Amino acid sequence: MKRKRIIPICITLLLIFVMVLTGCRKKNEEPVTSQTETTTEKKQQETTTKKSQETTAEATTADSATAEPATEEAIDWTQEKDPGYYAGDTYFTGYSIWVNLAYCTVTVYECYSDGGQYPIRSMACSCGRAGQETPEGVFYTSDKYDWGYMADGSWASYVTRFNGDILFHSVPSWEPDSGNIEIGEYNKLGGPASLGCIRLCVADAAWIYYNMPWGTQVVVYTDYSSAGPWGIPGAYKVPDDIPQVRQWDPTDPDPRNPWPYYTISIGPDNVSLPAGSSFESLYNALSITDNYGNSVKHYAYINTDAVDFSTPGSYDVYINIYLGSSYAEKYISVTITE
Repeated sequence: MKRKRIIPICITLLLIFVMVLTGCRKKNEEPVTSQTETTTEKKQQETTTKKSQETTAEATTADSATAEPATEEAIDWTQEKDPGYYAGDTYFTGYSIWVNLAYCTVTVYECYSDGGQYPIRSMACSCGRAGQETPEGVFYTSDKYDWGYMADGSWASYVTRFNGDILFHSVPSWEPDSGNIEIGEYNKLGGPASLGCIRLCVADAAWIYYNMPWGTQVVVYTDYSSAGPWGIPGAYKVPDDIPQVRQWDPTDPDPRNPWPYYTISIGPDNVSLPAGSSFESLYNALSITDNYGNSVKHYAYINTDAVDFSTPGSYDVYINIYLGSSYAEKYISVTITE
């Protein structure tokens, strides 16, 4: 009887042992499988992330290569945008700009459908100097820039392109900011001085920039018989020895521009000189100053044609002075005594 009981018990124990053994093997295998799958998934995620990052980086690079950064390299003056855009009506915009290289003048015309045109503005300019002459021909305005980096390393404002790298723009500045004009170049307005572009005072460059639409006709020509319908326009001269206003274009609308507040005083009203005096004596007796206290007498025009320095009497002397955008004039009385 005992033997018969022992056999089932042994069989039962054997089955339990097998089940336990099988369970342990499964338990040991599951972490390995899970770890392998996790590692694989992790590698796949890393690969996907890396590819995504590479794709994003490539897109960013492509976008940055396509976009124009706000640096001097962003402006390629040699490339004309939208070629052929202006084919068609000569007076497409209703305006035409004529540049006479003989006298460095710019005349803007309002044009009519019947072919007539009427001058509305005249400007003094600087065209290309010897060896860098401005090309003649018929062209059309295109893209515009607030500031442009020039070929010689300078900057210019209110830039309007009309013939590849030939542009309308202000007189060059040392930096892309008002109040840094190259004084020597500014005082050349009215004569050839540029590398081929048409330089203008800030007011005139801004007028073209804001008022002349894309596609405005530009005619560049040479005519020594006539400067234009309004003759040769005047150009301001900027002194280089007055620190408060030097390097400022008198026409610049920048609120920091000191020229609108620049004034000149001429005195005294009466000067008395002994007979036998000279113009030098009168000159030394005069006081012509600006509102900063600078003497600007050397810029004045003093007309003494009516004065006889050897004969006693009273004479009127006319004095005027043009300085930047400021102007002053006055008659003073000069008395020659015995």
